[in-house]
Amino acid sequence: MDSRFSKLSEHLYIHHGHINTGILRDGDRTLLIDPSGTTLHTTLAALGITNIDQILFTHHHRDSTVGFPIEDNIRVGVPEKEMTWFTEVETFWNDSQYRWHLYNYHPHNLMLADAMSVTDTYTDGAQIEWGPASLKVIETPGHTDGSVTYLIDVDNKRFAFTGDLIYDEGQLWELYSLQKGQQTSDYHGFLGARDELKESLEKIREASPTALVPTHGVVMDNPDRAIDALLERLAYCYDKYVAISALRHYFPQLFTEFEGHPGHMPIREGKPPPECLRHFGTTWLIISETNEAFVMDCGSPNVIKQIQQLQADDEISEVTQFWVTHYHDDHVNAIPEFQETFPCETIADSVVAAVITNPIGFRLPCISPSVTRVDRITQDGDSWQWNEFTMTAYHFPGQTYYHGGLLVEGHGVRMFFGGDSFTMAGIDDYCSGNRNLLGADVGYGKCLRLIQELKPTHIFNCHVDPAFDFTDAEIACMLDTLAERERCYTELFPWDHANYGMDEHWVRCYPYEQEVAPGGTAQLRVEITNHSDEPRTITAQPMLPASWGMEIAPRETTILPRADGYIDFSIPIPQHCEALGRAVIPVDITYNARPLGQFREAIFVLNGG
Repeated sequence: MDSRFSKLSEHLYIHHGHINTGILRDGDRTLLIDPSGTTLHTTLAALGITNIDQILFTHHHRDSTVGFPIEDNIRVGVPEKEMTWFTEVETFWNDSQYRWHLYNYHPHNLMLADAMSVTDTYTDGAQIEWGPASLKVIETPGHTDGSVTYLIDVDNKRFAFTGDLIYDEGQLWELYSLQKGQQTSDYHGFLGARDELKESLEKIREASPTALVPTHGVVMDNPDRAIDALLERLAYCYDKYVAISALRHYFPQLFTEFEGHPGHMPIREGKPPPECLRHFGTTWLIISETNEAFVMDCGSPNVIKQIQQLQADDEISEVTQFWVTHYHDDHVNAIPEFQETFPCETIADSVVAAVITNPIGFRLPCISPSVTRVDRITQDGDSWQWNEFTMTAYHFPGQTYYHGGLLVEGHGVRMFFGGDSFTMAGIDDYCSGNRNLLGADVGYGKCLRLIQELKPTHIFNCHVDPAFDFTDAEIACMLDTLAERERCYTELFPWDHANYGMDEHWVRCYPYEQEVAPGGTAQLRVEITNHSDEPRTITAQPMLPASWGMEIAPRETTILPRADGYIDFSIPIPQHCEALGRAVIPVDITYNARPLGQFREAIFVLNGG
């Protein structure tokens, strides 16, 4: 049989494109489940199907809903809880709450570029009779809040089309869609949707399907074994997250069930900071013997008032240097006002500076639209003298990849300012969108080895008043746990490294958003991180609005192992566009011969020239 499709029963087929599309057949007509991509029509032709009668979608993600033309006379059914993200998706793209200060993640990923017409919506328990089959809708949230599973009874068998709840026996397609808060915002909810996912999988199990058919993945003919393997592996992976999670310091009530678990690092006691320091909000301030001040981060105007009060009380004379630890809004929101008030030198790591000087170019958690002036950009290991203190800057990809660390030596102590990267309980990696990469020489592996080498007497977190440090045994525990995470999370995904399933931004567009004028040209770079140990080839193609009447040819490049690469595009903007405003430009990706569909996007803001 043609490898593009397989036969599940007399009337049911699967098209294997960049996703699996269900083809329920009755003679020359069909009902399709999750049609997407440009190759489906070849399978329909091979099966002699000429009439598409009805289409059902399991969830709203762009990679499983676009690329296959839908004619006006076709009935389209979607989960009722996700209808807005099909029919009014412009409300997402035009609402600033989904662009800036991103602490909540539902929805956030793979949104449609353009709205589509919907004729039917379905809730839990809905029944659909079509041709030789009976279908039942089961609400199965997890991968998205409104995902559904379609149970199809046909040819004396029952098939469960599960969307992206499961990829294969013991595997998920990706993890970052499961970022969800339970008693907190989504930002603090690493794997927070796992309970919903488990409940949904158990609902499917109770329906006793013959096989599971995922959107991404392989057909599973032993559903019980596939579900058991995933739930067991997910529980183990989550335990390895909790074992060294800094969130245990902030929200201990979230982790009471894990108390006393073997292999979990005890929470360390803090210790008083040196007398030369002050702490306001997320700001640390160092006072020199000359009464000059060195300030780190400014997320609130209240910090400016408190510094001015220190001046009024003659505790400090002037602010002479300013360091930015990372780009998160609670650290940078008030920097423009700070820079107007205290015209001192602003210093930041090169990776941090790229974001805070041009935030519109990025789409990241907790991002602020505030633009920071950076006077000195540091590279890893750059040192300078500030009064009696020796400062050494590092790229410190801890809480987020876009993060710096600062070692301050003086007064007989070695103080390390790690932004939000550590607490006494461990590492702050509770948001998958922050790019907490796994590996010995990246992410927290790199950070912990630096701490091991520098041996600071005090470590500081911007949200925590006490200082702290880690023993050699605690650092070894964290490094060993991270190594085990790299192993077990790699098993969780159908990739050769865990980072593909955990790093939402391994493919990204730069700039993410830019203003362009009709008749002008936009420059767009598709950036890729190859997390593999071997070279990888990637093909990218920006998908322009149909009304522009033009197409950009795909381009290809090969990226070295464990390295970043990119593909540049020059995109002409038509002189006469139908509408000004925000245009979503999806980018179709094929990675190492694996088609991923419209995997990422950029935003062009058409400004009228």
